[in-house]
Amino acid sequence: MKKLCRLLLPGALLLLLTGCLFRPPADLYKPPEAPPDYAQLKAAISEVRSGLEAEFQTTPDAASIVSGDNTATIQLQDLDGDGLRESAVTFFKVPGIERPLKIYIFSQVGEDYAVTGLVEGDGAAIYSVDYVDLNGSGSRELVVCWQISTGVYQLGAYTLDELDGVQKVTVTGSADRSTLLATQMLLTSCSMVTDGSNVSGGYCLLDFDQDTRTEIAVARIDSSGLGGLVEVYGWREGSFDSLGSVGLSSGIVSLNRLRSNCLKGELYPPALYITGTLDGGSRVIDVTAYQQVEGKTEKQLVNLSLDRETGVSRELLQGYTDAAPTDINEDYVLEVPSPTALPSFGDAPAANFWLIDWNQYDADGGRTQVMTTYHNQSDGWYLELPEDWRDKITISRNDQVSGQREVIFSLWLGPDESPQPFLSIYRLTGNNRAAALARGGYFVLREEESAIYAARFYTCSWSCGLDETSLRDRFKTIQTGWYYE
Repeated sequence: MKKLCRLLLPGALLLLLTGCLFRPPADLYKPPEAPPDYAQLKAAISEVRSGLEAEFQTTPDAASIVSGDNTATIQLQDLDGDGLRESAVTFFKVPGIERPLKIYIFSQVGEDYAVTGLVEGDGAAIYSVDYVDLNGSGSRELVVCWQISTGVYQLGAYTLDELDGVQKVTVTGSADRSTLLATQMLLTSCSMVTDGSNVSGGYCLLDFDQDTRTEIAVARIDSSGLGGLVEVYGWREGSFDSLGSVGLSSGIVSLNRLRSNCLKGELYPPALYITGTLDGGSRVIDVTAYQQVEGKTEKQLVNLSLDRETGVSRELLQGYTDAAPTDINEDYVLEVPSPTALPSFGDAPAANFWLIDWNQYDADGGRTQVMTTYHNQSDGWYLELPEDWRDKITISRNDQVSGQREVIFSLWLGPDESPQPFLSIYRLTGNNRAAALARGGYFVLREEESAIYAARFYTCSWSCGLDETSLRDRFKTIQTGWYYE
């Protein structure tokens, strides 16, 4: 009883301190109140909207941000780097004028909000906006991807460092706005990145040269549609400019993914992994990074994966294009997939089953294999394979039982002899999956709310080297976003 009292007492005190026991029931269902200064911020935004409407004789719309991490129509940000989010950023679109997209920055002045900066741009929409320190001043710049039209993007970077005035009244007229315009550090084209329904602008933010400042890497497809490059922009000798560029694989006609990550080695050198589609439909992965080049005092931007003879990356995905770079072994370094088709017996099509070798790059361009897996996309799992299985197995599947999907691993005995099954892995999804599990004599690998993953071994002339425990250790489910992180 005493123990129960000790457990209940803190909760009771908490209720008393919050005053919940003494408030009328109707008050408990009221929506939460906005912060005290929210009314002042709304008034300041309304004042700017009215000024734009009076100047251009049209009603400004709220401009939405299509993609990225910052999509709210009003965003609270710490732009001066002091740890407090005292700046508010909001977005307008004024129809029918030059540079119709307008980004207003408000700061707290006493109890009120005042306009302290403005970014203007062309286009149909704001695709994305980011806030990063580009020049090392400690304050954050705005990086804005303007969507000019469908599939056409421009990337701009803007700093407020040179603005020191505070506009406390309604912003009306071009003269008022000109005193608030942020300084444009960069405006350049970037290509669209498309992978199925995932669409983004072709740029990444990262400290590419490890100088503590953020750089912008921009990917572009050549106007001829048969190649492309990556160009990196950053702060050097008092200005924001191009730090170098490097070509991508010859024959690229579109971009599918851009991922910034690391290379193997001391201090985890940064790298950019670019997946593109070649003219013939194959996919290719280019790995770009800064590297010390013989005879040069400064590091140069290089394509570590490029085959100098063919002009195409060694990381070529032919026939199986679903795999993408990922940190498969969770060591903070991205691995690049290299699929190999398995042999097939009888009428089974060989293209259905692939093994994936996962390789890491280091800063010198060295390539090291870290593991081999079989990935089952449709069932949402993968298996890390023992090295002894290489060149010895084939895979087939059986989906004839409702609510049960079976993948069969077999010993490959050549094209003229039936393979010998030694392992099956199942995904059970039916309402009676627990009964099916018990009836089939399987052992559980993983149990989820809507599915049970199970397995069983067969008697075979060859020992695969795994038991129940080691198989569980090597079995993994594919997490949401595995391919698009």
